[in-house]
Amino acid sequence: MDREHGPLGPPLAPPLVELRGVSVTRGGTRLLGPLDFCLEPGARWAVLGENGAGKTSFLRLVRGEVLPDAGGERVYDFPGALPGEGGPQPTPLGLRQRLALVSGDMQDAFAVHNWAATGLDVVLSGFGDGPLLYSEPQPAQLSAAVKLLDALSLSGLSGRRMARLSTGEGRKLLLARALVSGPDVLVLDEGLEGLDAPARREFLALLDSVASTDPRLAVLFATHRLDELPGCLTKALVLQTGRVSLAGPLDEVLTALRPSRPNAADALPLAAARAAQALAGPEFLARITSASVDVEGARLLHEVDWTIRPGEHWAVQGPNGAGKSTLLLLLAGQVWPSAVDGPPGMVEYGFAAPDGNLDDARRRIGFVSASLQATFPYDLRVEEAVATGLDNSLDVFALPNPAGRARCAALLDFFGLAELAARRVRSLSRGQLRRVLLARALAGNPALLVLDEPMAGLDAKARELTRERLDALAAQGLPLVLVTHHQADLPGQINHVLALRSGRVVFCGKREAYGDWKAARRAGRLSPKN
Repeated sequence: MDREHGPLGPPLAPPLVELRGVSVTRGGTRLLGPLDFCLEPGARWAVLGENGAGKTSFLRLVRGEVLPDAGGERVYDFPGALPGEGGPQPTPLGLRQRLALVSGDMQDAFAVHNWAATGLDVVLSGFGDGPLLYSEPQPAQLSAAVKLLDALSLSGLSGRRMARLSTGEGRKLLLARALVSGPDVLVLDEGLEGLDAPARREFLALLDSVASTDPRLAVLFATHRLDELPGCLTKALVLQTGRVSLAGPLDEVLTALRPSRPNAADALPLAAARAAQALAGPEFLARITSASVDVEGARLLHEVDWTIRPGEHWAVQGPNGAGKSTLLLLLAGQVWPSAVDGPPGMVEYGFAAPDGNLDDARRRIGFVSASLQATFPYDLRVEEAVATGLDNSLDVFALPNPAGRARCAALLDFFGLAELAARRVRSLSRGQLRRVLLARALAGNPALLVLDEPMAGLDAKARELTRERLDALAAQGLPLVLVTHHQADLPGQINHVLALRSGRVVFCGKREAYGDWKAARRAGRLSPKN
């Protein structure tokens, strides 16, 4: 694509951003390019491709967060506020706020670091380039932020703490943050990941409403889910191994993208699943009794009772903010029952040693979550990162023995990651790293596998592969407990459901009965507490 002749014909206006023969290489690995791209004012692009295709690197390059290799060229040509201002420049220096960003990783940072920022603080931080408000806002900035929150019907979130909001509420605030400075380009990197179905619909409607009222706003929307695209998009760009493989009108590109079913691996890491076969004897695998969880004075879970028995595989369901992630942390022993109103509840494990050592029992729980991914401490090679799961630590204290190395290699192959074994984890895409953490969770032969949004960030092929793998492990006896907001991502072996609302259990039983319960709830045949 050149400036005079873009993928869809001549541009109507000079491009805001033009990439000419750009590449990005990190650690000796080419992540992107060489490629050419023009982003004109008002253009609305879907950015598509498999895990590791280079989507995030592409967006970061456009925003100026990474530099291109020598020989490539970027041109930024944003109109000035006054006649005669603006003009072409080789970097986005001074323009970063005009290239606004919304991403799930940005929201994860607030939860992981537990920052005290309120909703209004978050929106005001959009006038700078950091996630936090580092200086007193100007009166005009404060007025603009308040008006925008009101226009987007988000005023009720202005005084609430960002780290305590539901994922859907927080994502809307990040959109307001991106818009507050009046950007020319809106970049969304997996902007819907982690949202429940109603929150996804609300966010897409909000984005379409913003796009319809600002025709000059250019949009880059990167996603792995082709069935959840905003209506404002008109073009699509497909990346494959860092190169543009397809570009054109959105409907034509979607027609050309025919998903194919991945080939199943012939060999399963049976050692990872067979560890559960010895669990037929216990009455229960895990049991939570009258457990509540309080965090900084806020009650996130209320007197939860839940028993997981051998042969059961559970989905934990509920809207954003229901307490699902907190429940999984409680189950995995990473938060404790509270004792605010009396004696604390109990968390017990049927696979605990006879001496009742809970630390040893918790080490037998394989755990994957967005917070683990966001805080993984070291830039290890992929094979080393998987090996940290052999003793369920986050450090490499000793080299694994031959059996451990063989198990890790089998798991990398099992999840289609063998070719990434020598890569550093910080060079991976979000979806690739999520699969690495799944392999890590299995390395220590867990007695229970606890997964919080295991498909987040995975492309269509990787989701199908991962769902098949989880089904195979469950069929061989490894108990699963997982959270997902996408019903199509549930493995077929899931046979029980626990549903939460506002931190309370409203349904706990067999999967087939859950459908009847939802139908009864929609029909108003349940008591108000349900």
